[in-house]
Amino acid sequence: TDTDNAVEHLEEFGYCLLPDLMPAAWARAFADGCLKIHADPELADNISGDEYYQTLFGMLNLDDRTWDCAAHPAPVAVAQHFLGPKCRVVEACSKPTWPGAPHQALHVDSASNFLRVPNIPWMINTMWMLTDFTAENGATAVVSGSHRSGLSQPPAQLDVDGPDLLPICGRAGSLLMWHGGAFHMARANRSDQIRVGLNVAYYPRWFNNWVENHHRPVWPETYERMPPQMQRLCTGRRVHAREEAYELPPLPPPAADQS
Repeated sequence: TDTDNAVEHLEEFGYCLLPDLMPAAWARAFADGCLKIHADPELADNISGDEYYQTLFGMLNLDDRTWDCAAHPAPVAVAQHFLGPKCRVVEACSKPTWPGAPHQALHVDSASNFLRVPNIPWMINTMWMLTDFTAENGATAVVSGSHRSGLSQPPAQLDVDGPDLLPICGRAGSLLMWHGGAFHMARANRSDQIRVGLNVAYYPRWFNNWVENHHRPVWPETYERMPPQMQRLCTGRRVHAREEAYELPPLPPPAADQS
């Protein structure tokens, strides 16, 4: 029933909240593990961001607890409702927001390469709350109903401090899910606490992940250790390098010889 309610809410408003899917203590311990990974100098190349807001790619390879989140039956059921029974997980990212972080840019997920934005979901995205998410510490905010806009980016005049941006708050262990087309952002962290989330995205089989510039593929040795339910979600190529994993867009035809 909770999953059905989540599906209905996501379908109508573009997002849903599944509270307390994991024990709060487990989630907070996972958050501590993520921060240790962010501090590892050998993984600096996996990180995009600055001193306030970071995204660390490759979590499927770096911490097995990621699998417990990605293969949790509740988000998988919601994602499969929208994307079909063969939807897949391609990447998972750790996302801490440190005190003093400003608002991140309001955006739509992975839509910039569409000539026309599809009227079906191309991604169901998630944010696991590994610490408490509050309005003060930068909880992800969503514009309700914006998944129906058909826009590849939010309108510039939308006030990110106005009432349209809803911070989605919850206790550690809760899960936010949203349609990739929903306008959303990480809000400013005005608290003295680090907010930590785990981002897991579900894609249909037809989506070409070359557009996700920083995604890291699942390593063969990682796949071998995964439980069957996680393996079923990782249907891509198991390699170590991006260029071996993702299909590049076709090259343009050569220019006509003008000589």
